Amino acid sequence: MNQGILVSILSIFLYLSSLLGGGQGQPIESLDPPLGQQSYAVLGRSGVVAVDRITLRRSPSLEAQALGTVTREAKVTVLDHIENWYKIRPRTGVEGWVPDYAVIVQESVETGGDQIVLGFFPGGLLAYESLLENGAKLTGLSALGWELDRYGKLSASFDHEEMGRTLYLAGNREMDTYAHIRLAVEPSYLLELEHLQQDTLAQILDLVDEWGLKGVLLDLAYLPGREQNALFGFLNNLADNLRQEGKKSMAALPWDASIDYGAAGEAVDYLVLKTSPDPLPGQPGSGASTAEVEAMLQEITASVAPETLILGLSTGGIHWPRSGLPRSLSHQEVLELAAQEGARVKWDTASKLPFFTYNGGEVWFENRYSLQYKMDLAEEFRLGGLALFNLGQEDDQIWARL
Repeated sequence: MNQGILVSILSIFLYLSSLLGGGQGQPIESLDPPLGQQSYAVLGRSGVVAVDRITLRRSPSLEAQALGTVTREAKVTVLDHIENWYKIRPRTGVEGWVPDYAVIVQESVETGGDQIVLGFFPGGLLAYESLLENGAKLTGLSALGWELDRYGKLSASFDHEEMGRTLYLAGNREMDTYAHIRLAVEPSYLLELEHLQQDTLAQILDLVDEWGLKGVLLDLAYLPGREQNALFGFLNNLADNLRQEGKKSMAALPWDASIDYGAAGEAVDYLVLKTSPDPLPGQPGSGASTAEVEAMLQEITASVAPETLILGLSTGGIHWPRSGLPRSLSHQEVLELAAQEGARVKWDTASKLPFFTYNGGEVWFENRYSLQYKMDLAEEFRLGGLALFNLGQEDDQIWARL
């Protein structure tokens, strides 16, 4: 477990406790309501049932309601620990509490190959559940929640307790954790003034240290123009400062022929390539087709080392309704909308993407089959890895393919 994360979490909880006027939290009124998190040291660790059969209970008590049973050698995920009890989640069935003698918690974490599999964590229950269920397939986590303005001022917009819990889970799974910093506008003043750059670098380095992170991912949510040289120079300075602390740097860039990817690749350790354009009102259609992604990779790998490139994969879909603005949908929401409208999902052979239409509405999305084509391209071009955008929105069958 990363010691920096431990210190950060303890600091956060002490701070929250002081705000609430006490260090012990709220008393438990009964055994039936769910307990708040008691221990982060075991959160997300793998375990194996060590007895022939044991009953899962609603609360850590032999008198608590029985929810089901698990049997010897069943693999489980450990969610919590209090006194002599573990809260576990079996591969199938319901989660519940069992005496701690019934489970052997594995200290080491199984890791995959050398390829990076990065998850973008937007926060929320769906993302957390996906991380909990599928985190063993991830090598890194980019936690969204920070933003830079045009002056280089860093702001945060997330629940600190949720962020702490998420990073603790990722640390227990031995993932590399990154601060995901969004840059939505050209940082014109930042790039013009040296003292603002130094202040921004200090803010970012403090952030990485405070949260015990392994690095930073700067997500360019706008299309850089004439300021590219200055921007990539700033990124290079940031990367140098991070390397001095043993940390990594990443930058996520949109696809556009005007971007100097060679200069961007020299500035940071890894480039994350965003393959899906932003949806336009009144212009429904497919996202990035497999052919377009292949052409993009052919061009970029001519100037950037493939092993430093991470292919970004959208995981949900875009819904253009009869009227109004397009909006993002999770894979589950896509299927629910199709069923609600009685729409038949079709396959577009040109783009290799599924879609459906209904009474003036149109939806294009990604699923296990469309994403497989893009994952095959990452392997063909020998890229450094993959990045799954918006954990919790994906077709859950893609995890078996990673």
